[in-house]
Amino acid sequence: MKARYWMMAGLAMTMGMSQAFAEVPAKPTFTKDVLPIVQENCQNCHREKAVKMSGLIAPFSLTSYEQTRPWAAAIKKAVVNKVMPPWDAAAHQAGTFRNERSLTQDEIDTIARWVDQGAKRGNPSDAPDALVFEDREWWIGEPDLVVSLPEPVWVSDDVEDWQPNIPVKLTEVQLPEDRWIRAVEAQGDADFVHHIVVYSVNPHQKRRTEAAGSLGYGNIGGFAPGAEPGLLQDGYGILLKKGSTLRISMHYHKEPGEGTGGFDQSRLGFFFYDDDADVRPINVEPIGNLGFEIPPHAKSHLVTMSHTFKEEFEILNMLPHMHFRGASAKYTAFYPDGKEEVILDVPTYDYAWQTSYEYDTPKKFPAGTKIKVDMTFDNSAENPSNPDPTRSVRFGGPTTDEMALGWMYYSFTGVKGTD
Repeated sequence: MKARYWMMAGLAMTMGMSQAFAEVPAKPTFTKDVLPIVQENCQNCHREKAVKMSGLIAPFSLTSYEQTRPWAAAIKKAVVNKVMPPWDAAAHQAGTFRNERSLTQDEIDTIARWVDQGAKRGNPSDAPDALVFEDREWWIGEPDLVVSLPEPVWVSDDVEDWQPNIPVKLTEVQLPEDRWIRAVEAQGDADFVHHIVVYSVNPHQKRRTEAAGSLGYGNIGGFAPGAEPGLLQDGYGILLKKGSTLRISMHYHKEPGEGTGGFDQSRLGFFFYDDDADVRPINVEPIGNLGFEIPPHAKSHLVTMSHTFKEEFEILNMLPHMHFRGASAKYTAFYPDGKEEVILDVPTYDYAWQTSYEYDTPKKFPAGTKIKVDMTFDNSAENPSNPDPTRSVRFGGPTTDEMALGWMYYSFTGVKGTD
């Protein structure tokens, strides 16, 4: 993992873009100028009894001056370098995605000036009212259905990378009828849970997607490092059929050695639509390349992949996925009339923060549109995260190998939410 991930995990997660200040105060104080920024952009994670987010818990609280002051220099460095809030889309795409996490330049300059001038507290009467957070254990809220691994899984001392698939048959008590999923929140039970991907073994879903010309196999969600769980756009969902078997793909990753083993019994929280909701089905699938090879010491190796959609469709969100050598990602739409459009540009990919870039309103594309995904990899010694620049790297599950997957949540506009 990149060092900044361990040092600063979750410093400034936000639920949306912050509002711009009119100007940078000449002598900013914490209570009057900095605390409003921290409340809006940091405290959703950095607070007492912080909620676990994709296996992560913010390492310190920033709800008071006493808690924030010791971290002042680190906060300035993080926001000035735009390490935090964790958001890697290009600046020219500002305002494109509903879950954008970013500070305005005025907010960055306010924090920097506050630190440079001694990080003063200011008048307590200037402070806004303290935020009140609901005391809960799930990021989104209380799930409609919680499913745990059937038994604790022992991850032995000698494990470095292990990816078991664990089937879980949903009982009639758990799921007495078909339900439309609006969100799945996964929570790792152990620190060495790297990611969880959940599939539904559901022939109905697979037949539908294959008939429409798609790529998928019933993926219904999960989590990866830094991914923020959230509800799908209103009116879009994934059908979970009564009697389905979940295939829970676990990825355990740690340093092997004596005493490093432990048990894990991760769990999933399902959030359903009301029974009478009008829901359009979506597919959760990647455009991928499994046949690449990254040469030793390659500084900027390009891997491309594409898919042409036979029907009109709309994209809800995109999530590029690579491992330690991932450097950048770009999604480009090539329209039937010859026009092209970059729909996602991630010039500096960060494996520690695997962000899903979500549209407020799903973006529509005509039949015949090709979505091309370009990913670059840095296999050189200059990449501080590179486990071994001397070897050729191919597609593989372990984090020391690589992946080139352009995940998307999308829907065919002609498919109705029926059986």
